[in-house]
Amino acid sequence: MSRGIGETEFVSGLPDSVALLAALVTALGDVWFVFVLLGALYWFGSVFPGPLSLSRRNAAFAIALALGGIAVTTTLKAFFTLPRPPSAAEPAGAALVPELLIPLYAQIAAADGFGFPSGHAVAAIVVYGGLALLVGTRRGYAIGAILCVLIPLSRIVLGVHYLVDIVAGVAVGGAFLAIAYRFGGRGVNPGRVMFFALLVALVGAAASYNTDTMLALGGTLGARMAWGIIGGSVVHEATTRSGSALAAIVGIAFGGLFAAVYALEPAPYLSFLGMFVVVWGVLTAPLAGESIARRLP
Repeated sequence: MSRGIGETEFVSGLPDSVALLAALVTALGDVWFVFVLLGALYWFGSVFPGPLSLSRRNAAFAIALALGGIAVTTTLKAFFTLPRPPSAAEPAGAALVPELLIPLYAQIAAADGFGFPSGHAVAAIVVYGGLALLVGTRRGYAIGAILCVLIPLSRIVLGVHYLVDIVAGVAVGGAFLAIAYRFGGRGVNPGRVMFFALLVALVGAAASYNTDTMLALGGTLGARMAWGIIGGSVVHEATTRSGSALAAIVGIAFGGLFAAVYALEPAPYLSFLGMFVVVWGVLTAPLAGESIARRLP
């Protein structure tokens, strides 16, 4: 039985240019983009240029929120196992994309797997809403609000979700953000949010043993263990431009492993191990970068 109320028929008549624009917007909620953004904010910390400059503690909190959003999404999808619209596998707007780029475009504009709730809707609220709270400026709130609307809507325009998936994702993301933000001391205790996310991921892993639930479990377990061991050192470590640049190099090296795990979708246990190692590398990168910087002439 379809969950749609006619929205898929409506968006199928939209121009390809609208779908192409929606694909560019939806990429802002993709897992790879979110972790590139949050990784950069964490590695550079307070020396990150522009209005998104955060302390490494706050950036770690944002990473914890993102991991929690993934855990919530994979857990709920494992429980509900509801399909996407029939058009989800076909990238809308592909007619405007050069043939050589269509496989890459399809990774962004098309989707497979279960559809309820929308992971992009959850990510938009948890990540960009969370960053808005951490930045705490009017501009931050405005940009966060815009992205929290546009990213979920882009999923409907692309035909990869029903409206009910989006509404549920926004509600779930908002509830998780409200609970996690308060439970985590309004941005000062990333470890608590990582523990909360780990509990959710354990529920998902118990419900279904698959690549997505194991990615969530490996990431949340790695984050909680890593932050519990090195979090205090990261918070008290100096934040320098040279150390941050070196931290980014170390972090990007682990990001390559993340790209491999994300793209290849190996066996669930390998996904678990890969994500566990990736998160450890990402979170410890500032210590490595600042340590190397102190030893350089």
